Amino acid sequence: MTLDPVVFSALETVAFTPPGSPRSYMLAPLSYRQRIAFRAALAREAGVRPSQKDESAALRTALRDLAPANLDELLAVVDAVDAAHSDVAAEPKDVDAHARLAEAQARLAVINTFCMDAPVCAELRAAGERWSGMLPWVACRHMLRGWEGPGLPAFKLEKGMAPEDMLDAMPPTEIEVVGYQAVLLMSPDRNAVGNSEAPSPAPETPKDSPEG
Repeated sequence: MTLDPVVFSALETVAFTPPGSPRSYMLAPLSYRQRIAFRAALAREAGVRPSQKDESAALRTALRDLAPANLDELLAVVDAVDAAHSDVAAEPKDVDAHARLAEAQARLAVINTFCMDAPVCAELRAAGERWSGMLPWVACRHMLRGWEGPGLPAFKLEKGMAPEDMLDAMPPTEIEVVGYQAVLLMSPDRNAVGNSEAPSPAPETPKDSPEG
């Protein structure tokens, strides 16, 4: 079964079984220095995760390049999304702030579609996909300490990490599930499951075009 552990020490090892899987994996929350090494490896393998500010900057660049007739109106929508994000960050429980953000994001969806083929936006989506795709793989390399179940070879570590070629034995869907579980174990002072969200994917690209 899937475990929902509370991890009190970065030295503890936790067993995790993906839902419906006959395989189990042993995960070790990382020490302070190990977390630094993990973040460095993630940056090398996955680059930098695009932020909401990066997304807004890319949209502004794309809009100015595309130069629609209602450019100022569309830029104002991007500004409104940024302002709403700031309001929600400042007052996470403010219902009105969340409502403003939802409304602004609904208008932004059309702009995302309009700009999706712009090189700056395409590159940002690619960077987001790379980061979110590589995160669980890098986490598995750094945090796996053992496994058992059908189809898995004898587990080994090389220089304190699971070798790259050994991870090829894991089903791809389990790399993702196990990797995100490993990331949730990164903070030993909180419940490992439910207090942290998986990274969001690249910006959505709905299918309508901006209205004039």
